[in-house]
Amino acid sequence: MLIMFSILLIVVLGFIGLALDVGQVIGRKTELQNLADNAALAAAPELVGTAAGLANAVTKAKASAAGQSLYRRRMQGALLSDDSIRFASAADAPAGAWHAAGAVPDPARALFVRVDTRDNLPALGQVTTAFLGAWSPALRTLDTSGRAVAGRSSLRITPLAICALSAAPASLRTNPGPPERREALEFGFRRGVAYNLFNLNPHGAAPEHFLLNPLGPLGAIGSSAQLSDASVEPFICSGSVLHTAIGATPIHVHRPFPTALWPAFNARFNQYGANRCNPVTAPPDTNIRAFPNALSNWWMNVPSGSNAVASGGTPLLTVADLPPLAAGTPASIAPASYGPLWSFAKAVQYADPKPAGDYTAFPNSAWASLYPGLPTAPASNSFYPASGTPYGSSAFLTAPVGNAGVAQRRVLHIALLACPLPAGSDVLANVLGIGRFFMTAPASASVLSGEFAGMADELALGGPAELLR
Repeated sequence: MLIMFSILLIVVLGFIGLALDVGQVIGRKTELQNLADNAALAAAPELVGTAAGLANAVTKAKASAAGQSLYRRRMQGALLSDDSIRFASAADAPAGAWHAAGAVPDPARALFVRVDTRDNLPALGQVTTAFLGAWSPALRTLDTSGRAVAGRSSLRITPLAICALSAAPASLRTNPGPPERREALEFGFRRGVAYNLFNLNPHGAAPEHFLLNPLGPLGAIGSSAQLSDASVEPFICSGSVLHTAIGATPIHVHRPFPTALWPAFNARFNQYGANRCNPVTAPPDTNIRAFPNALSNWWMNVPSGSNAVASGGTPLLTVADLPPLAAGTPASIAPASYGPLWSFAKAVQYADPKPAGDYTAFPNSAWASLYPGLPTAPASNSFYPASGTPYGSSAFLTAPVGNAGVAQRRVLHIALLACPLPAGSDVLANVLGIGRFFMTAPASASVLSGEFAGMADELALGGPAELLR
């Protein structure tokens, strides 16, 4: 029995040693994987298509590894080197397509980050064994690593597209006044004016609006299943599409936008009965008050509907977009037909080049020159906020009940297309830019009121960062 015990003791001790050494390796592997996951998730939100964004991503990844990792049994952070942080245009890019921040060919396409501790200097995954080295010198040190790829697989763009009113990113509208007001237009839209997005067409008298395919590949016509109401409605509820970037690549659009899907827009007003939106993934806005509203302190001197009325004829625009009249010519436009002006955004003054940051807003005293009418032009009264706009003022606030709100959920990011488009229900279209439209009131089957609030940078509309690999 002593002889058998001695022999078996050697075997048992060998297995114990193997378990201890392998446990060390597995523990280090888990630490490095957590480190890589955290670092990649910290870096991904900084990828906004610029060289500065890449530099910020490297900084965030290193800070995460140094301060938040579980390295060395939670006793210390790790020092990530530039070699371990790489960027590419696709999550599944081949090995040769991943570049260090300073060597990225096109920062606008580098939307994914990879953290791989195998490439780190100094090495992080070397584990000195206690028992395996006795069997072989090659086993005295074992190496392990963690690898993670993170990025954003969606864009916060609503799957509704309309025609740009003009192909020019910026143009001048001269309102003669008096006094003369030089107003900036962006793709033909006027800031502070609410448009019925279901009733516009710069090239005809019939409304043109499109469903953006939120699922299909860019540059190709997707399947009809991708455009079914059941497939598309969740994306309208959340205001997103499953594209990393659109850029200059044509995208599949379907005309017209399905009438049955309009209730999905109203989740932003805490209305869920007529749609299949979920208040967790599609929360209401923090302010669900409709503009206009039956208020004694309405900020305009005239009552009005939720948007500017249609101009009629060809092109189909709004009364606010009619060509400026000569100075001193009486305007025949009823002031109430302009809709609720400046509820979220103010008209801006033209400048070329565009000032750093944004255009300068007009003062409230400019209304009479910007929006002429009879018997009198619309004007802001004393209830208009001294700073900001009515949307952010407590006097014009109604908070949602029963669900937590998210600020500016009523802002729709809408693709502005290069029109006219070819005939047919399913065509490819080029996106000129992404417009910001503030919903002034809940939608209906024929009206989606959106006050133009300027343009949005597509790369700044990325969805939440996700671990992809």
